[in-house]
Amino acid sequence: MLATLLIVLFYFIFVFLLSRWSKKQPNGLSVKEIAFAYGLKAILGILYGYIFLIWYNGDDTWYFHKGSIDEYQKLLKSPVQFFADLNPFPAFNRHETFSKGWYYYLSDLEFWLISKPLALFNFFSGGNYYVNVMFFNFIVCWGHLWLFQLFVKEFPRQRKALFIAVFLIPTVVFWLSGIRGDGFIIFFLGLLLLHFYKWVNKGKINSWIYILIGLAGIIVLRSVLVLLLIPALLSWWITVRFAIPIFKCTTIVYGSCVLLFFGSLLISSRENFPSIVASRQLEYFGLKGNTRFHLDTLQPSVRSFVTILPQSINNTFLRPYLWEAKGFLQASAAIEVLLVILLVLLFIFNNNSGFKMHFKKPLILFSTLFAVTLYILVGYTVPFPGAIIRYKIPAELLLIIVLSIAINWKKTFTFK
Repeated sequence: MLATLLIVLFYFIFVFLLSRWSKKQPNGLSVKEIAFAYGLKAILGILYGYIFLIWYNGDDTWYFHKGSIDEYQKLLKSPVQFFADLNPFPAFNRHETFSKGWYYYLSDLEFWLISKPLALFNFFSGGNYYVNVMFFNFIVCWGHLWLFQLFVKEFPRQRKALFIAVFLIPTVVFWLSGIRGDGFIIFFLGLLLLHFYKWVNKGKINSWIYILIGLAGIIVLRSVLVLLLIPALLSWWITVRFAIPIFKCTTIVYGSCVLLFFGSLLISSRENFPSIVASRQLEYFGLKGNTRFHLDTLQPSVRSFVTILPQSINNTFLRPYLWEAKGFLQASAAIEVLLVILLVLLFIFNNNSGFKMHFKKPLILFSTLFAVTLYILVGYTVPFPGAIIRYKIPAELLLIIVLSIAINWKKTFTFK
C-alpha cells in the first residue's frame, strides 16, 4: 500500500518537474502530454520488472536493483568507500595489461552508473523496485525530451508525429523503461545529439561540455556505439562547416571508414578490426539462450563479411517473423518489425518532400546511417533474438522518428 502511494506521489512530482522545463522550450510539451508520456514509461517500467521477475528469474534488471540495495548499505556504513569505488587505479592494478584493466573498469562503471544513483533513490523508495522505477524513468525521460526538442526544431509541422514516435511506441518504450542500461543510453544519446546540433548549427562552445558527457556515458554503457557515431557525426560536421554536398561528403567519410576497417587486415593479421568483430561474435556463440537465429561464423576477411551481410540484415531488420515468435516479448518484437516495414512503405509511396530531399538534411541522414550501421553490427555479432531486440532499440527509435516525420499523414488518412 505504501509503495503504491509513493508511486502516485512521485508520478505527480516528476510530471510537474518535467512540464516546468518543457514549458520553457519552443514547441514544448503540454502538461497533459508530459503526464501521458511519463505515465506510459512508468507503467511499462513497472510491467518490465514484473515480467522479468516472474518469467525470467529477475534477469539483469533485478540484478541492478539488488546491487543498489548493496550500494545503499555501503553508503550508510562506509560513505567514503561508496565514492572511492569510482577510482580507476585499483582496476588497472588488478590486471596485467592496460586494455584488460580498462575493460573491467568500464564493466564496473556500467554497474555503478545504474546501481549508485538507485542507492540514493532507496532513501526515498525504501528499497522498493517499483518505486525506484519512477526515479529511473524520470532520468531516462530527459533523453526522450531532448530527442523531441532536437527534431521538432527542424520539423515543427510534424510535431504530432514526432510526439508519437518519440514517446508512444509501446514496444520501444517498454525496452527503454526497465531498470537497465538501455534507457540510460537514450539519455546520453539525446544529450549528445541535441548539443552537437547546437554546436554545429549555432556555434555554442559550451555545448562541448554536454557532448563530452554524452560520449562518456555511451562509452561506459556500450562503447561500440561511439565507433558508429564517429563517422556519422564527422559527416554532419564537415557538411555544415565546409558546405560540402551532403551525399558526396557522406560517401567519402563512410568509404574511408570501410577502407580503414578492412585495410587494418594488411597491418596485422591478429590485431585488426574484422578480427575484433569476429571475436565478439564468438563470445556470443559461447553463451546459452533458449532461442537462437542462424548465423554463420564470421572470419576476418572481406569475403566473409560480404557473405554474412544478408543474414545480418535478415536477423535484425526482418526477424523475428510473426509466425516464429515465441512468447509475448518476441511477438511484440515481431509486431514492431512489421511497424517499421509499414513506415518504410508509407515513406516510399507517400512522403512529404521526396526521398532525396528528406535525406539532404544532415540530422536525418546522420540518424539513418547510425541506425543502419547499428542494425548491421548487431546482426553480425548477436544470434539471440532477445539480445538483438534490446541492442537495436536506439537504432529502431531513430528510424521510427526519421520515417514518421517524412510521411504525409494527412494524405495517408484521407479517403476518397
